[in-house]
Amino acid sequence: MEIDLRNIMKFVNLTSEEFEQFTSENFSHYTQSSIHYNNRSKTKGDVHLVGVKDDQEDVIAACLLTEARSLKFFKYFYTHRGPVMNFNNLVLVRFFFKSLTAYLKKHNCLYVLVDPYVLENLRQPNGEIIESFDNRALIKTMEELGYKHQGYTVGYDTMSQIRWLSVLNLKDKSEDQLLKEMDYQTRRNIKKTYEMGVKVKTLPIEKTDTFFELFKMAEEKHGFKFREEPYFVEMQKTYEDHAMLKLAYIDLQDYLDTLQTKHQNLNQQLKDVEKTLEENPNSKKNKTKHTQVKQQFDSNARKIRQTKEKIAEEGQVLHLAAALYIYNDHEVYYLSSGSNPKYNAYMGAYRLQWDMIQFAKEHNIDRYNFYGVTGDFRENAEDAGVQKFKEGFNAKIYEYIGDFIKPIKPLFYKVKQELESRR
Repeated sequence: MEIDLRNIMKFVNLTSEEFEQFTSENFSHYTQSSIHYNNRSKTKGDVHLVGVKDDQEDVIAACLLTEARSLKFFKYFYTHRGPVMNFNNLVLVRFFFKSLTAYLKKHNCLYVLVDPYVLENLRQPNGEIIESFDNRALIKTMEELGYKHQGYTVGYDTMSQIRWLSVLNLKDKSEDQLLKEMDYQTRRNIKKTYEMGVKVKTLPIEKTDTFFELFKMAEEKHGFKFREEPYFVEMQKTYEDHAMLKLAYIDLQDYLDTLQTKHQNLNQQLKDVEKTLEENPNSKKNKTKHTQVKQQFDSNARKIRQTKEKIAEEGQVLHLAAALYIYNDHEVYYLSSGSNPKYNAYMGAYRLQWDMIQFAKEHNIDRYNFYGVTGDFRENAEDAGVQKFKEGFNAKIYEYIGDFIKPIKPLFYKVKQELESRR
């Protein structure tokens, strides 16, 4: 049953503090944050904080809106993953969006794009639906108010936020449990990074170029062009200590020392088992043991030789993989990353993810968001490899409701569309 709040609600501009309090107490995306607002307001002055208060002066809806120039004379407004509110309360939804339209008319707005953080389906990594959320009443309400749903898109789009996210739920799970629920190969790869001595460190903003070098390699590998280096500097400035560039690296000299210590131990084991074999040459058990130790010894010798060659060719410290992370009270977001394909054997990307999953657990954050996938679940999908990697960690697919667009000046909006169709 809906409570009629129409007589006791008011649409207001919110302070940064009010917005901060509401978004930290209610599940929200990192783009809907006061840290984002404060920095954007300071540097560009193109952001608005609006919301709804009840008769107790409590905030019950909040939204960060950004404006941009459109058709020279007008403004285009958008909200990424906003507003933050209870979308099941359709009276509130109606009041907010009706009031938003009136607010935008006063601000010379041509049209507005809204992208609510509302879940449509929870799916298995193969696309199979685990749970469906019935948003038909919400979509109907939005459309009655002139906010037209843009459909259930698949793939990446430069104009809007990705509709499909790969998310690992961490709530009430220990690190051991999270590891157990991962794919065997993923778990093994994480374990191997520890054996090899792969480490993770935070890069200062001055070292963004280190990250960007690895990011460019990912662009080349996947054949896309996403962003230039200044964008990543800007992101770190915008989200301050809630943005981090992480680097997975290996010191090959340390790894070599570990291998050589292991080699001494294996050499001793080999001598011991050979001695035992001399005493009892027909023992099947000793023969098997000898074969096993000899294989380990040869494999370790090969790793020593390869590591020495690698040091001679590439130097002592190798940069394996790097990623940009942003976090809030609700989620850690793995946004952009890159790795050096020459060093895939050291599995830096696995160590990076595990390190940040641990970070989320330490900070009592319940979701680890691997971010976008296309929503194309065919074996030959353009991101099939990426999906497979994320699936290995036991991430599920969260499909969101998608975009709504409302022309505030319908006539001029038509002109805009016609101009775009001619390009």
